[in-house]
Amino acid sequence: MATDTITVKSFGDIFPRTGTNTRISYEHQKRAMAGLDKINQSPSYSTLVVLPTGGGKTYTASTWLLKNAIDQKKKILWIAHRQMLLDQAAESFQKFAYTETIPHVSSFSFRIVSGSTSHDRTSDIKSTDNLLIVSKDSIGRNLNRLDPWLKGEKEIYLIVDEAHHSTAKTYRRVIDYVKGKAPAVKLIGLTATPFRTAEDEQGLLAKIYSDGIKNGQVVHGDVGITYQIGLKELINRQILSKPIFESYYTEEMYGDSLGLDAWESIQHLDTLPDDIAEQIAVSTARNKL
Repeated sequence: MATDTITVKSFGDIFPRTGTNTRISYEHQKRAMAGLDKINQSPSYSTLVVLPTGGGKTYTASTWLLKNAIDQKKKILWIAHRQMLLDQAAESFQKFAYTETIPHVSSFSFRIVSGSTSHDRTSDIKSTDNLLIVSKDSIGRNLNRLDPWLKGEKEIYLIVDEAHHSTAKTYRRVIDYVKGKAPAVKLIGLTATPFRTAEDEQGLLAKIYSDGIKNGQVVHGDVGITYQIGLKELINRQILSKPIFESYYTEEMYGDSLGLDAWESIQHLDTLPDDIAEQIAVSTARNKL
């Protein structure tokens, strides 16, 4: 009997799990998958799926992709900007790869690529990899490493996790590169917060994701969203808990040492520079508080 404990490796073959997936999708996840079913009838598209944190973005996307991409022997390129998100995606694909979901394949191969010592490098990418889960920086610096992987592929599923970051140059460069190599690219952005970007960047987001579902019909223009549900709605449905925030003031200051790149990282990617995160983490006074 299969267990739910998954050890995430940097690469390998995934074999379908026997039995039945005991995880029952919530209604909002079913609706998101149904929306993707509808828009997936188009030969290519670029769309967003908007679910709040805790709403199951990774589960919803990986489960749908197993059925609609992996089982159809279509390749997937999954991009994220943090190691935790890469591992989380790989774990989800392994955990929910049941024979009932992928009845037409006996196995599929995956590879995680990032700058982490626990992951592979772009030089390790093989044309036989079915699922590439990559950090945007690693692949952004080595786009030509995708060429053998993309060669001869007519249809590619391109997933951008935390898709509100897509307006950053690296993401746009990767997206444009893949679109230039594959005749049909099905671009799906996953995000909890599509409109956290500055107003001028919302226009860029609409240029990247322009297809969606409205009143049951595929529409084009503005910011394309296939499915969207908010945090309050999932709290009202008692799917998510109501957060209780507590603030503590440390009186520690870190801003003086931040350069322009660090400020842009915080503003656009919601990511603290590693050196600042380290300073905060090792602060004895802060940890004691």
